[in-house]
Amino acid sequence: MHSDLIYLSKKMNVMKLKKLFAIFISVSLLASCDFMDCNESDYYSLKEIQGSYNRVKQFVTDVYGYLPSNFCNIDGAMLDAATDDAVHIYESSNIKRFVNGTWSPNYTVDDQFANYYNGIHDANFYLENLTGLKFETWENTNDYDNWMITYPNFEYEVRFLRAYFYFELVRRYQNVPLITKVVTQAEANAAEPASAEQIFDFIISECTELSTLLPVDYTKMPGSEYGRATRGAALALKARAALYAASPLFNSGNNKSKWVTAAEAAYEIIGQSSALGYKLDASFSNLFGATNTASNEVILVRPTGTSTSFEAANFPMGVTGGKTTTCPTENLASAFEMATGEEFDWNNEAMSQNPYTGRDPRFYLTIVHNGMTWPAKNAVEIHEGGANGLPLTNATSTGYYLCKYVNNSISFEAGSSSAATHHNWVLFRYAEVLLNYAEAMVNAYGDINYTTDKCGMTALAAVNAVRGRTGVNMPALSDILSSDEFLKRVKHERRVELAFEGHRFWDLRRWKELAESKDVYGVKITKSNDEVSYKKFTLESRKISDKLYFYPISNTELFKNSNLKQNPGWEE
Repeated sequence: MHSDLIYLSKKMNVMKLKKLFAIFISVSLLASCDFMDCNESDYYSLKEIQGSYNRVKQFVTDVYGYLPSNFCNIDGAMLDAATDDAVHIYESSNIKRFVNGTWSPNYTVDDQFANYYNGIHDANFYLENLTGLKFETWENTNDYDNWMITYPNFEYEVRFLRAYFYFELVRRYQNVPLITKVVTQAEANAAEPASAEQIFDFIISECTELSTLLPVDYTKMPGSEYGRATRGAALALKARAALYAASPLFNSGNNKSKWVTAAEAAYEIIGQSSALGYKLDASFSNLFGATNTASNEVILVRPTGTSTSFEAANFPMGVTGGKTTTCPTENLASAFEMATGEEFDWNNEAMSQNPYTGRDPRFYLTIVHNGMTWPAKNAVEIHEGGANGLPLTNATSTGYYLCKYVNNSISFEAGSSSAATHHNWVLFRYAEVLLNYAEAMVNAYGDINYTTDKCGMTALAAVNAVRGRTGVNMPALSDILSSDEFLKRVKHERRVELAFEGHRFWDLRRWKELAESKDVYGVKITKSNDEVSYKKFTLESRKISDKLYFYPISNTELFKNSNLKQNPGWEE
């Protein structure tokens, strides 16, 4: 294990307060915040930190800084580019190593082992050294009373963050050390891994307690800050962790009680959604713009400041300033149904001739297709020889560009007055909770119309609520579907509803269905005179093996701690 991540560094009396982006800074200050490097003025003794509310708060901000942003952005690539939902257009990107066979314990990708233990160390340090403070020197200042309202909650927020970091570790590496105190270097290097079940139990236990301690929101606290852990965030993490623990990857014996636990955890949010302030947003597009923090569907976001970099990376080639990175595949495009609820079928002549007519409304808010007006007034020309298509260098190879989260009000045209925009990446939202619930309920009870005393909504009703939200209005699923048929529909619904939100990469693993992502398809678009033709084609076939269900633990970490065990298939 990375020794300097879980014990206080050799300067035991000195803490480095990194000037990270203020994750829960108020809206009015967001425009002036950014990631900054440290200098010597950022070093304070422990006593100096303990005596200053602002330094303690900055420490908590630092811990928030370990939360994932840009949906596990890996060298500029969204994690979906390591699934069958997208490709990254640049072959040099590290995201390619997930699927091209070059991933190994010596040559890792998205190696978060040290990073999250760094966050866990900081959380443990806070809980041991920075709780129960009085800031007596400042008792007569105007802000003191407000400080003492917000300060006690920091402890619960830090515990939530620690639980979140353990969730990120367990789904990557399976069995990892469970460390809940600051340890010495020797203790770190001898830490024994806990089982994945123990890690999940810890997360669920912590979130259960924190859901009674964290506030519903921060509107009654000074500053009314957003982006901070709430009661709903704790419950959402609990529900997600319980779902993973019940899934085939971690529940090889299909213990039904784990599915029951997952269903009940999700219903803790659903059953009190009004009190918590959650409901499905009437506008799907509201969830992914600069003001999505105002949506009642959003449970927790990770703000990453004001910029235009995401737009530059994902505007189509041929658009001023656009350079393309993440391109949706035909696999994902075909997953979106017709607006009638009928499955899209390339063998249906009417559909194949006009593949972008009459689709699920979420299709048009997720994927940029040929002929779509995007990002401004001009129709995108993705056909061969078109303004945004091949053979233009680095044009999409799949026939699609990314729409979701991309702000089309940005312009890189000379003289444009458009400004940079905020990006708040959704970590949890209410639609996911409903889909978690539906999956858990049908697995627990095998009946899509079943309810219990603790779970008062049917699995069917949960999915149909997501499909039927205002602005989407997809037809309800039938109430006579078998449990197996329904489960397939739940998985389909997760794919289209949560596309590019960092879920499919993990869903395919926890379901043990990676083999389904082997073949990746695109659409070849040609234009002759005014007639446009579309044809599905195989873009690539990826290397899939069972070892890919978990990340390899890097040989660097194994060298430091001989008690760590390499995941199956990665032994060298």
